[in-house]
Amino acid sequence: MLRHPLSKKDKKSLLQEITRLYSFLNLDYDQPFEHGRDDEGEYLILGRDIVLFKTGSKWIPSLKYIIKNNIKPTPVLYVDRGAVNALLRGADLMAPGVRGVEGSFNRDDVVFILDEEAKKPIALGLALYSSSELKTVSKGKVVKIIHYVGDKFYNKTV
Repeated sequence: MLRHPLSKKDKKSLLQEITRLYSFLNLDYDQPFEHGRDDEGEYLILGRDIVLFKTGSKWIPSLKYIIKNNIKPTPVLYVDRGAVNALLRGADLMAPGVRGVEGSFNRDDVVFILDEEAKKPIALGLALYSSSELKTVSKGKVVKIIHYVGDKFYNKTV
């Protein structure tokens, strides 16, 4: 993986964008962030941790970083045990597995999926419905999963 420290200008603009999208990460401008790139994508790196990775044009938080630092992400969908098992195999989230919604979001926003029992993040993806629309959906796919515990980004090392 190619890595280089971010310039002050690049760091400022990137952290402003990320903070707007993911304020819960509480990223500190004074931390020594690096930009990384390999055949699989782009990364924002802090020390030995991937904080975010880029998929398409979106920066996506790393679940490993969130879990390691005990960060409470938002918005959140809580899911039952059956959904947890399917999500950890890479399946998209179906409406019957959703047990609760916390926070508001629009279609195509990043949402975090938490196990309703453990209250731990297990996946994240792009919402196929807004939080208000989701209340009326009883079947079908509701979140396109893009990252889950155990996938290639979760296990990536720098």
